Amino acid sequence: MSTVTVTLQVIPEKEAEFLRIFKQVAAIVEADEPDTLIYAVWETGTPHEYFLVESYRTEAGRENHNTLHSAQMAPFIACLTQMPQTQTLGKQVLGIPN
Repeated sequence: MSTVTVTLQVIPEKEAEFLRIFKQVAAIVEADEPDTLIYAVWETGTPHEYFLVESYRTEAGRENHNTLHSAQMAPFIACLTQMPQTQTLGKQVLGIPN
């Protein structure tokens, strides 16, 4: 399993564009990426801040996702106040999915 968490600070004026891009990618992930276990974003409670979780059955699934969506990366990053704060998690030891 390969899991990444990402904290995203969104430019207030670009929040609608950020959500549009995310929804577009999420729809493709749901339809065409069976190796993806979790691909979801949460509001954090801080204005314009979001928390993304991506989890894949394998590292190859994660690499496939990144390759498939590389064209959306620049417009997505343009919606942010700073580069995303990313953390790659280690092996899941307990919980759902497992």
